[in-house]
Amino acid sequence: MIVKEKFDLLKGVDNVLNLQPATIKRFEVENGPRRVFVMIELMKNRISHYTKDKVFNTLTILDKRKYMHVVNMPNYPLPITYNIPTKSMVINVSPFGVDDIETTKPGTFNLYALMVYGIIFSELISGRMKVTDKYSEVISNFLLSILIRLFGKQYGLLGSFATEIPKMKFLTNLFVLTGFFGNRGPAAYKKAATASAYNYKEIETNLNRYNFESINDFIKALSDFGVMPNINRHVFAAKLLRFFGLNVMPAFEDCSRFISTIATADIKGSNVVSTYLSKYNEKEFAKMLEISKVIFKRK
Repeated sequence: MIVKEKFDLLKGVDNVLNLQPATIKRFEVENGPRRVFVMIELMKNRISHYTKDKVFNTLTILDKRKYMHVVNMPNYPLPITYNIPTKSMVINVSPFGVDDIETTKPGTFNLYALMVYGIIFSELISGRMKVTDKYSEVISNFLLSILIRLFGKQYGLLGSFATEIPKMKFLTNLFVLTGFFGNRGPAAYKKAATASAYNYKEIETNLNRYNFESINDFIKALSDFGVMPNINRHVFAAKLLRFFGLNVMPAFEDCSRFISTIATADIKGSNVVSTYLSKYNEKEFAKMLEISKVIFKRK
């Protein structure tokens, strides 16, 4: 699994932080972890979710809670990240329009969703949990469903017999295999072709022109190979922002963000990630939840 350093769709925003303890301390909300615990504890009896035990263990056991920063970082647009030097999950309240934890903001269910996202993200970034490319086809199928729903009408991709869908499925599988899991070259081409049932030989000679580790090159390939003629990063990003909001956009570039986003979308009552995300492909969504369930079963 590859951990992206920066996000292309978010114009170079860092995926994770690399701040020394004294530096990140300057951004911390006073008694932040303790206040998150108090807020979430108030609704403990209303939560029935597979994440509950691990969330409350993280908040109540002090040896675990010390690996958690609650910060106000106005120059960082994402509500969750991970700080490498302190090996800690980071909850950033600034994207909610506040500089502190208030009664209604970020909101109790949002704080709970941020804990779920943060725990998964921390497990994956730290390497305590590893995800292999055996999940690449499931991830690809889900992303394909989203792309068809978002861009299908505009580019004539609606319907199972649309002529460009097999090619689109191949390119999406290739992007996930390369950008999420580091598979490259002919071996990745063959895996993507098997998953998509697409004969890639007619475009094989041109595939090495693209770095499928980058979503920019994936978008360019969709345009150049005639799947979405003239699509570009700006149009692509604007559509994602309109439908999903900024918090979901990193999931299209980074495997750990993707898995964290899927699990967070399962938290009802939160708007960190839209719960409607599951509707794009409920079958594959359920399969992807199994990854996060493994994480939450771990001690």
